[in-house]
Amino acid sequence: MFSDNTLPATALAGIYDSLKSDGYLLYTNQPWHPEQEFISKTLNNHRGSSWVMRCRSQAEMDQLVENAGFKKVAMRIDRFGIFTVSLAIKVTSTNHE
Repeated sequence: MFSDNTLPATALAGIYDSLKSDGYLLYTNQPWHPEQEFISKTLNNHRGSSWVMRCRSQAEMDQLVENAGFKKVAMRIDRFGIFTVSLAIKVTSTNHE
């Protein structure tokens, strides 16, 4: 839903700050979607404009999560490779800002 990574990174930083040590983050991703063009032509986003999805590779999404201070510990993916659900734990160290 967001073309760049600024808003997701900001949200992840806020989640990190709100979690207790060793807290868990459950996050989803959609690396691709077979109906991406159809969705953009028929649905509106939360701002009322065309819903142009920007799918992120799993590696990109995991990097956002890691940059926020989490360590991925598990992932599940559907049989078509469209949706993923991942679990990460908050890493507390003096090196994370």
